[in-house]
Amino acid sequence: MNYKRLIAYIKPYKVRFMWAMVCMCVFAAMTSGSMLLIKVLFDKVLTNNNTGVADTSFITKMVNFTGMGNLVNTADKMDMLLIIIVLIPIVFSIKSLADYGKNYLLNYIGQNIIRVLRDQLYGKLIHLSHDFYVRNSSSKIMSRVTNDINALYNAVLKVPSCLIKDGLTVIAMIILLFYLHWKFAFIAIVIVPVVTIPLIQFARKMRKASKEGQIQMAEIYSSLQEMLSGFSVIKAFCQEEHEKNKFKKDNDAYYHIQQRLLRVEARSSPIMEALGSFVAAVVLWFGGKEVLSGQWAPGSFIAFFGALFSIYQPLKSFAQLNSTIQQAITASERVFEILDEKPTIFDKLHATVMPKFSNKIEYKNVSFSYGTGKQILNSINVTIPSGKTFAFVGASGSGKTTIANLLLRFYDVKGGEILIDGKNINDVKINSLRAQIGVVSQDVLLFNESVRYNIAYGKMNASEEEIESVAKAANAHSFISKMPDKYNTIVGERGIKLSGGEKQRIAIARAMLKNPPILILDEATSALDTESEKLVQEAIENLMRNRTVILIAHRLTTVKNSDKIIVIDRGNIAETGTHDELLLKNGIYTKLHDMQ
Repeated sequence: MNYKRLIAYIKPYKVRFMWAMVCMCVFAAMTSGSMLLIKVLFDKVLTNNNTGVADTSFITKMVNFTGMGNLVNTADKMDMLLIIIVLIPIVFSIKSLADYGKNYLLNYIGQNIIRVLRDQLYGKLIHLSHDFYVRNSSSKIMSRVTNDINALYNAVLKVPSCLIKDGLTVIAMIILLFYLHWKFAFIAIVIVPVVTIPLIQFARKMRKASKEGQIQMAEIYSSLQEMLSGFSVIKAFCQEEHEKNKFKKDNDAYYHIQQRLLRVEARSSPIMEALGSFVAAVVLWFGGKEVLSGQWAPGSFIAFFGALFSIYQPLKSFAQLNSTIQQAITASERVFEILDEKPTIFDKLHATVMPKFSNKIEYKNVSFSYGTGKQILNSINVTIPSGKTFAFVGASGSGKTTIANLLLRFYDVKGGEILIDGKNINDVKINSLRAQIGVVSQDVLLFNESVRYNIAYGKMNASEEEIESVAKAANAHSFISKMPDKYNTIVGERGIKLSGGEKQRIAIARAMLKNPPILILDEATSALDTESEKLVQEAIENLMRNRTVILIAHRLTTVKNSDKIIVIDRGNIAETGTHDELLLKNGIYTKLHDMQ
């Protein structure tokens, strides 16, 4: 059960939790003590006895009859009144301090638990395999890290406080009720379970609505993220109204789910109050008769009635808490679902560190599919010697990029094997494999940090001289120097403040700084204008020098000088050769060349 897993997160803070429980016990005790003060005030102080002699008033007779007090002279009553006046602020001050201590300690525990959960979630997400992100949208993942975590925080903060503090208050009040009048206490306690029966039905409805609400909130995150990342396309196609209506539809759906949840929650309190008032009415009728007949002291009756209402207030809180609990249960399911997710790509038990690449890369009978039934690659056999540039070309969807992704172990082959210097890449540690591979792709991702940070991502401990050196080699230093803060300039989300060519040159500088022996270039110049392409191509040539290069390209102008060009067609190797050799074959490559 997820609640057991949540409780495990409290264990490191068990001392503070025990102190919070002490504060709650004190709170409950002071609540009970305040009722006892009311009893003493009415039974022993506010009785009509001003002369110090026996008084024949109804109240005095009743007190003496029940044995709750003796005749007390006026001076003694004044002393008792003074004591009660002093005790009341003391009792309520202690009660307030206990409440503060409880709130502080539970907040401390809750914040730390949520901090740990967020760290664990991020740690899990950063290590999950590539296919997880293909199956799950980033916005829905964000919803779990934010919205669901907040629901858990509310539960950690409110549930122990309500269940323990209010539970202890209920126990203390029940003990007091039996002390004051066991018969009426028994009647009240027998009826209490009947009052809680509706909570079960409310819980089912709330849990269902909570789960639907959290799923729908993920849809709202999705709509918002798509708008923020695709605002240029939205404006270019004049689709603002369409996107606004799409978001409104998702937002309205969430609104209706929350309204359903609110209706269930709103019904619970009145029903609890109505049932509680029924119990109070029964006690008031029969208890009032006993007071009027002199069988029960008025102070005890007032204290009993106050204690009874002090019980039903926590029960009302339990009804309201139900919504928080159900949301937390749903949230915990979604959070632990990610924490329980297993990477599909991982190091084998006896995986070794891959030695520095020196000889060749081999694809041996490599086959692959994404699990959709369609075969992406069919028995691919390619040997790439060290220091050579091999280009893979073909139509979109032919499987070119998949060849590179398999070398990086974003996915594992379904058939055959990939060897580096004769060693299967599945038998080496993933980080040691990827440390020897640099990637520059068409869709460059830059972080919303400085230019320096983005270049240094290839080597976090790089010196200023190293960063500037690779920037110059990547033809990036000149435009960086013209920026307002030069290398400290923030590039914006995904590098939005830079042009396509500028982003590519920073990505090339980043790859140069990593200095890998193997380089993957995936459509690195396909989206650039002529001037930018020239600068980027020169930077790429600097980057390619003395490296083994896998070049993925659609534009054939970028592959002319490759040592070998491999034409991929529907997952198969259709042709191989140099640029000139392939043109002479008058096959698929020639058709692609003529089309361009």
